[in-house]
Amino acid sequence: MTQDTLAKPICDVRWLGRLDYNEAWELQRDLARQRAAGDIPDTLLLLEHEPVYTTGRSDVSGNLRVSPESLGAPLVRSDRGGDITFHGPGQLVAYPIVDLKMAGLGVARYVRSLEEVVIRTLYRYGIEAALECALTGVWIGKRKIAAVGVRVGRPLGGRGAWVTTHGFALNVDVNLDWFGKIVPCGIPDREVTSIAGLIGQAPSVREVAKSISRDFAGVFDRVVPS
Repeated sequence: MTQDTLAKPICDVRWLGRLDYNEAWELQRDLARQRAAGDIPDTLLLLEHEPVYTTGRSDVSGNLRVSPESLGAPLVRSDRGGDITFHGPGQLVAYPIVDLKMAGLGVARYVRSLEEVVIRTLYRYGIEAALECALTGVWIGKRKIAAVGVRVGRPLGGRGAWVTTHGFALNVDVNLDWFGKIVPCGIPDREVTSIAGLIGQAPSVREVAKSISRDFAGVFDRVVPS
């Protein structure tokens, strides 16, 4: 490593494989408390979920195209921002646990930085993605390939550090039929797509996770231990 590299903050990266949504959510809360206390560095969790629909804090009943009982997967209301979406096998989920003050970032810039991470990774696979005016996430024309929904809070209360949880979900080779049961992200006139849908045979989720790790380090100016 160069001297400049050694001077950069470290970001721990954890590949968790396939994990239940609620288990991952509890892990995030625990790590956020540790990050706020300064016990751990910024941490990036990379994983897949078992099939699950999740919502933000708002009422999303109008964005269900079928009854909750007909979804075929649990529906979980979380504390993140954003609307309803689906998580499942073939989709890479990233949960950064970041101290925003230490990172020198506001919430809006943090979200845009996450989107930039995804855009850079997609470019590695020959996919030119972009942002969409007034909408979060990463887009291929009018089709969303990655959804973003975050929470920024003070896990230790009071004047403690502002730490992020939740993050983004990138469709690698997920079964897109799951999205047909909802209005994804509450946007009725848009569709979803995936890396597999765009280039045919997609790389593995684990391979894409390695690319995301590298691009997260680049965008956030962090050192990711090998």
